[in-house]
Amino acid sequence: MQPLKPNRRWVPAGTMRRGLVLLGLLAGVLPAARAQQVLVHANVADDTVRTTFGPNRRYFGHAYVGYGLLAGPAGTGAAVRYGLSSTELRVGGRLKFRVSQVLAFNADLGYAYQRFSLAQDGQKRVPGSSLHRSEILAMHQLFSEVSLRLNCGRRGNAVGSYLDLLAGGSWAAATAHTTDDAPAPGIGSVETTERGLPYLRRWSSTAGARVGIDRYALTAHYRLSSVFAAGYAAWPELPRWTLGFEIGLF
Repeated sequence: MQPLKPNRRWVPAGTMRRGLVLLGLLAGVLPAARAQQVLVHANVADDTVRTTFGPNRRYFGHAYVGYGLLAGPAGTGAAVRYGLSSTELRVGGRLKFRVSQVLAFNADLGYAYQRFSLAQDGQKRVPGSSLHRSEILAMHQLFSEVSLRLNCGRRGNAVGSYLDLLAGGSWAAATAHTTDDAPAPGIGSVETTERGLPYLRRWSSTAGARVGIDRYALTAHYRLSSVFAAGYAAWPELPRWTLGFEIGLF
């Protein structure tokens, strides 16, 4: 017997060539299409973020903290202890809207704790004439502020140097009057706190300026309204200025 021969099927040469050409086209087109799709998805999103939000883009938002010392003259009978005894602490958030390379607007919201350490001398009248070892008027305030920003010099996507002109207002959410007196024998200390003080004004307005470079700034605020309510207009005024610094958290 003769061995079996394999069954071979003849395929025209033209058909094979066309098949090879089609496979080659598919092999080249599919990776290119896939690469183009990834590139489009990556670049469009990144470009949109970079051109609308950033330190020197159209919009920019960040948190900040500030600390200041009360300054300026006080009325007779309302003297305070200056320095670290009479201070203001601020925590807030800021949204900046850039109009041009030179001009921008800011809007702030935040919380401020302000304390006046009253001097204990013979002229004292606020909130009474009684003398204590220490006496503090404190206010927990919610504030809002708007400012016009003038940018200085050229910069890339950075905050850079600027001058802000400020105007704002605050609401005293809580008030307190705390005194510390000499204790009787055998007693460690005597501290008294009164809350919800009727003689402190709830609403107040301020103006000021801020000079900064990137995240660091020097600030000055001036209180336009009296610290005391309308029924206590005869009381001498407490210091109106607050001078301090601010650090942006970004």
